[in-house]
Amino acid sequence: MKKVLVIGGGGHAKSCIEALSYHPDYSVSGINDPNISVSPFLHIPLVEGSLKDLFPVHAIVLLGIGFIKNPKPREDLINEIQSIGFSTPSFVSSSAYLASNSNIDGGTIVMHQALINTHVEIGSFTIINSKALIEHDVKVGSNCHISTGAIINGASKIGSNTFIGSNAVVGNNIEIGKNCIVQAGAFLNHDLQNGEIFKA
Repeated sequence: MKKVLVIGGGGHAKSCIEALSYHPDYSVSGINDPNISVSPFLHIPLVEGSLKDLFPVHAIVLLGIGFIKNPKPREDLINEIQSIGFSTPSFVSSSAYLASNSNIDGGTIVMHQALINTHVEIGSFTIINSKALIEHDVKVGSNCHISTGAIINGASKIGSNTFIGSNAVVGNNIEIGKNCIVQAGAFLNHDLQNGEIFKA
């Protein structure tokens, strides 16, 4: 079984670790987070040090830091992870569904009971959170967060660094630019340009 270092020890990291706990190929070897002094899991140690110092002893990482409003801190960490040379596979919860002809890039995590339908493309380091529904032919960019219970309907496109809030619904054939925010509970039935915020 391959060992994975989780970067981050907050709420999203806890959910990631829970999702990974049922994975047949990976187990969590440690948590790296300078902002906590005690591991949130008794059986998983804190691993101290800079990411550069931890490589290559810890060669596989999962980015366990989420975002809601500002993707920049996460984007900076992604750049650091990639420049060091860590392996960043994608992870799919055992209770999620991923259609066989859909594709998710490295660093992306698909959480419990999420459903990704046919002919979907998802970029790198994106979060598909619990119970999200991604319908046929959708394209999601890199470093996006599709929150809990969100629904992205068929053939829509979502640009990188975009946040879709919990229980938001994106209609069919909608195009959302980069660095956008769709508020929780919103129903979006028109396109958004780069950097736009859509409120419920």
